[in-house]
Amino acid sequence: MATGQSRDWASVGTLEMTSLPSMAFVLSIAVLAAFWKLTRQCSPKRPAAEKIHPSSTVSKRDYEDIVNEFLQGISYQPPQCVFDVALSSRVENHLLSHGISPEFIKQIGRCIKTATEITTFTYPFVSHEVQEAIALYATYVISIDDLTTDILPDLQGYVAQLVAGRPHHHELLRGFTHFLGSQQRLFGQFGGDMIVKGTLEFISSAVIEQGQDRCLNLTQDAADYLVYFRAKTGVAEPFAFFFFPEDSNPEEDDLRKYIAAIPSIMLILGYVNDLLSFYKEESKVDDYPGFVQNHAQVYGLTSLQSLRQLMVETLAEVRKIRNIFFHDAAMTDRIDKFIYGYVFYHLCSRRYRLDELDIPAALESRIRYHQMVKVPQ
Repeated sequence: MATGQSRDWASVGTLEMTSLPSMAFVLSIAVLAAFWKLTRQCSPKRPAAEKIHPSSTVSKRDYEDIVNEFLQGISYQPPQCVFDVALSSRVENHLLSHGISPEFIKQIGRCIKTATEITTFTYPFVSHEVQEAIALYATYVISIDDLTTDILPDLQGYVAQLVAGRPHHHELLRGFTHFLGSQQRLFGQFGGDMIVKGTLEFISSAVIEQGQDRCLNLTQDAADYLVYFRAKTGVAEPFAFFFFPEDSNPEEDDLRKYIAAIPSIMLILGYVNDLLSFYKEESKVDDYPGFVQNHAQVYGLTSLQSLRQLMVETLAEVRKIRNIFFHDAAMTDRIDKFIYGYVFYHLCSRRYRLDELDIPAALESRIRYHQMVKVPQ
């Protein structure tokens, strides 16, 4: 997440990728999309200068243009999906085995739902075992992010207790520590170590973030801090290594092939979220300044200029990652599924409200989502 605000975890539905949709599904998508287009054409034209919020300096039209240009720039294609209704239950069973009480599992139910959505959209190519592990990890970090204020003393003492081998006071942290022990088996020695390291960074940065001012007041010479701190609060490194599980990319054979891609994957995870969550953040005056607003302040730019620069840099990272795996057709296919799934996750989420705008892919994503709910299991 962007510096100075809570991480953005969308809420849409739990899905599993499939190869081909049914003909009825395709036709229903086409009919609903045509109906939406007709209603848009018949609706009064919105003034080109209408702002996202009265206090915003960015117009809805300008933001729409940037998002649509980004989607075109990555050759975006929506994934074909059906719901995996069992993933949430499997995550809950793992939580129970980690000592998390049924009452607390019920309390974090929305976090579990969001975690399974992130996993099934973004990592459709991994095994069921790995998918469960990613969803479980996401559940822990989303829950910690959601409860940071309530469990702040426990988070402040987390690393000291971990190093000393003492049990954590809060059941969520006890369960998380128990779970972290399986990362090397699933993601290799180096990948597992980086996931644990990234977890400690996330917890420590969550504590620091609680005490940060709304405005960072950084000079341009200190601008690298924005990306530095954002990678820690956004848990970018663990989610980058999740792309390369040991059962499909054993470190002994493949680490040298994919390690150079980790920085670009980390940046893509952050940049895409910053770009597609801007409308939601800018619409709420009480939200902490996001990455775009902080970037604009540091560099002396308008928010619109920073948005455009962010879009250009995101496209550059996508090109880099595709070029890294240019000679590996299977990995290139996985990269596209990863990027498209992560984008789709933002487009169809009510949290980001992109279907309120003239972004055809967002409307299509919402339509696809509703059709997926109706697909028989």
